[in-house]
Amino acid sequence: MNAIISNTNNLTSLWTLGGKTAGKFVTNDDFSISVVSNSEWPNKLWFHKVPDSRIMDSILDNWDMRKITIPIWAANLSGTEEVLKNHGFIMKNELTGMAVRLDSTISSANKIWFEKVNDYRTAIKWSKLFQKCFGYLIHSETVEKTMEEVDYFIGRFEDQPVGTAALYLDNTGIAGLHSMGIVPEHRRKGFAEDFMVHLLNTARHDGAKYATLQASAMGKGIYLRTGFKEDFQLKNFVKH
Repeated sequence: MNAIISNTNNLTSLWTLGGKTAGKFVTNDDFSISVVSNSEWPNKLWFHKVPDSRIMDSILDNWDMRKITIPIWAANLSGTEEVLKNHGFIMKNELTGMAVRLDSTISSANKIWFEKVNDYRTAIKWSKLFQKCFGYLIHSETVEKTMEEVDYFIGRFEDQPVGTAALYLDNTGIAGLHSMGIVPEHRRKGFAEDFMVHLLNTARHDGAKYATLQASAMGKGIYLRTGFKEDFQLKNFVKH
């Protein structure tokens, strides 16, 4: 497995799905863009090659980039970063692409149980809980329109919702772990580890051989303890 390609293909495939099913998706030789107007996700633009001033000027002329994030990674990272900065973009955050081989089932403390989103009512619950975890919106309509391809989970402890997660198995058999978050009042209780184990075991049961994710600095320790390895850096840029 090429760790960078497998990881980013899962990520861009998920963004593409979001735009195609719930919003707008456009692609050309230079870049792809996926936007859902009533949501803050995916709303991403990613390049197929290092952009030049012509490409950037065209993007800025044709798209409102104030609510669209541009992620960049791996090859030619520094060259793309320079072009973005020269066109008024600043780095929002930096993530670490990670992967793990799914060799065996993992045991957990089973502190929480998981509810799978399967209708509009639970999609609304997931959307509200996700916003509480992360501070931005994935609209419930986007969740509902993608839930046949994406497994969305609500974690509960003593019948109280404590967090969200999403599992996306792409057409290459890679399981992407996404949107895993715990609401502030329930953090540091071991719930994140339960989420991780549940997602990895579900992915393995569904036939995936590898799982991938993109980790913040705060969450990296949990993933390393679960066996994930660091593969590459991904930087997100937004219009200043």
